[in-house]
Amino acid sequence: MCFSQNNLEEKNKMKRPIIFLLFMFLINTSWGQDYIEYHRVFNRIDEDVLSENYHLAMERLDSIYLAYEFIYAKHCIKALQICITANDSIKADKWLEKCFKQGIPMWIIRTNEITNKSLTYSTTQKTLNNFDSLHSIYKASIDTNLRKRIDSLLTIDQKYTRKVNDGFVLFIPFYWLQWGIYNKRQFKQLKQIIETYGYPEEKLFGLSNIQDSVAFAKHFIFWGPSELRDARVQIMLQHCYSTWYKIDFDFKDTLYENLRNGNMPAFQYALIIDVMLPDKPKYINDKYWLKGAFCSANCNEIINRNRYSIGLNTSEQEKRNTLLERERRKNKRANSEIMLEY
Repeated sequence: MCFSQNNLEEKNKMKRPIIFLLFMFLINTSWGQDYIEYHRVFNRIDEDVLSENYHLAMERLDSIYLAYEFIYAKHCIKALQICITANDSIKADKWLEKCFKQGIPMWIIRTNEITNKSLTYSTTQKTLNNFDSLHSIYKASIDTNLRKRIDSLLTIDQKYTRKVNDGFVLFIPFYWLQWGIYNKRQFKQLKQIIETYGYPEEKLFGLSNIQDSVAFAKHFIFWGPSELRDARVQIMLQHCYSTWYKIDFDFKDTLYENLRNGNMPAFQYALIIDVMLPDKPKYINDKYWLKGAFCSANCNEIINRNRYSIGLNTSEQEKRNTLLERERRKNKRANSEIMLEY
């Protein structure tokens, strides 16, 4: 039996949605909630954005939207920026709704020079009117008691850290000793919290700092959406590893599981592990940045392999993105460009 060319084209058009749905099913089945692959996808989206292939970027964003229940707030903003830049108001509405569900306040949407265009779309008016109910979904998902506990630990951490940094020079050795003793107690408490609840960051207790526009607006405008994150526990762990400590590989494994399940961003995991492990050749297979005299000729290859294994971009891409973001801040354009990954 012969088919006309038109019939064949119609059959192919009918197959495309089926193939796409099958592809999405395979993604959900294979990825599950593995946030290492999540970060890899956003690295690919950076390449799409820089080459202005917004159609492909939005296809990747669709896969993220279907596969992951929790999506980091900065990535919701990034997705909204891409959809607006691509003039897709329907997908922009979907990501605007996700922004509100992930805790992005209205003032950020208004302040960002790309996302504020979504306020004028006819397709987004229902979502804008439903802001309060959508934001309540975010508030119901966060653990405010855990956040208060972390805040109390940070207050003490800053007290001892300031003494070391700003204290009278003759007392610095004494303050450093105090800091080290406190850091040992601090680490014990942080480890117990992480093993019990998971790594405390945006997924567990939201982004309380961005809700106050008076305190955060200048910071947001200067740095752009890439700085929508919570670094309290990261800072405290870095301090714990700045004085004497014993390397705890079981805890390293615990942090890795928190990376996999989305409690901990890849950048924070890499930063903490790099501080935890000394700059010695024996630890090169667990390092994520090039530094130290121990680096050999093939060090960059090893580092990039390590970075890929946890969802980071390559060293070259990271340097490129850092330089681009630095140039944007210099020219006051960080708030008017699509954000890039670390």
